[in-house]
Amino acid sequence: MFKKLALLAAILIFGLVPANAINIFNSDIQVEKDGGIYIFKVPLKKFAKKIKPYVTDELTTVSDVYKNNPDFRLVVNGGYFDPQNGAPVSNVIINGKKEEDIFDNLPLVRSLQKADRLEMVLNRAELRILEDTKNNLSFDIVNHFYIPDNEHTIKHSIQAGPMILPDLRLEEESFVKYNGGRSTQLAGDVLKRRERTILGLKKGAFGYGDLYIIIFTSDNKATLLEARDYTEKLKLDKALNMDGGASTSINYGGIEIYSNAGAQRRVKSFIVIEK
Repeated sequence: MFKKLALLAAILIFGLVPANAINIFNSDIQVEKDGGIYIFKVPLKKFAKKIKPYVTDELTTVSDVYKNNPDFRLVVNGGYFDPQNGAPVSNVIINGKKEEDIFDNLPLVRSLQKADRLEMVLNRAELRILEDTKNNLSFDIVNHFYIPDNEHTIKHSIQAGPMILPDLRLEEESFVKYNGGRSTQLAGDVLKRRERTILGLKKGAFGYGDLYIIIFTSDNKATLLEARDYTEKLKLDKALNMDGGASTSINYGGIEIYSNAGAQRRVKSFIVIEK
């Protein structure tokens, strides 16, 4: 009887149909639904060592990564890629090794260089998981050229952009160009209302804090200005825009979200949380 009531509650709260929806109640990851926005709050004290980027050889859906890796508790889409050939448009580091490198996409690099945009694109924001000399982990959102101090190395990182908090860096990361008060959109549909995948960090009282994964679904599309305002409302300290639009997708317990006409889009990189 209790399980039936729990399942009914899940359907009413999250709009879920799958029978395993009640699995979310057995986790320390808190899920909230605000209209068409899902908020996943991940306590880093428990999950810091279980969070990392993940890259596939071929374009793959979040759902397939989730289903084919039983050790993954949560999978969400990651950074930018070329949907035509799967070539990287942003960098990924896993266990200190660069797994995705924008310089492997030479046609893009040459095009950006010709348009005088290369340095700005290379310096787009990224989520970093840092390791100190005692193997303690910490999380940060910074621009790519930012150099960590001597006591920390980059264990994992996944890049996308633009940074949303503490400053929205649309022009600095070459997503928008302003000329005479007019804006020209260069990438990411940042000025349009689209589905969004946002990562955020909130400091904790004892140094751990929380990782936020915020999904703006097709029922609540947002510009990045609106996404910035929403992250400020949540009182996040830092926030980063990941690949969005048709790429927006997440699997966790009985929750499956996608925005691409009834099926998840195949993507190249992911953020996963292990069990």
